Amino acid sequence: MKPFRLNASGRVSPIALIVIAAFIVGLAAWAASWHRLPLQTAASAPRKILAPEDTAVTDRAIDRALAVTQLDSVAYKSRWLDQVRGFDLSSLDAKKREVFLRFANAERCTCGCGYTLAGCKASDMTCEVSGASLQALLDSVRAGRVTSARGVRSRPRS
Repeated sequence: MKPFRLNASGRVSPIALIVIAAFIVGLAAWAASWHRLPLQTAASAPRKILAPEDTAVTDRAIDRALAVTQLDSVAYKSRWLDQVRGFDLSSLDAKKREVFLRFANAERCTCGCGYTLAGCKASDMTCEVSGASLQALLDSVRAGRVTSARGVRSRPRS
């Protein structure tokens, strides 16, 4: 049995040579990546041992960190906001304002932040996605193209 299949002219197929060359290049890249890996992982990294006088400050810092991490990020990103940063809603009557706020607090921003449109604008004034979406929503509510928020998230009860 021959190692390579010969074509009718008695030569090795050019496609077979290309496939073998690509395999060798990939194998070399994989082997080179192993040499760039750090020898120490984060789990085996040495930890700093605190002196007894540092523990009071550290305990307070840990308590603050725990309080922040216990706050559910999904609930925070979905919180209801009565004001939409950068948008003056005083020209809207109460019904139109409520329709705008319900949509702004229900629809998610598509920039990838995970916030509602109102929440994204509150946390990032430079987000072009939430700004454009909120402006289009406001224009639609003002023009009367959006008149009902039936089926959309309602204002939470206090």
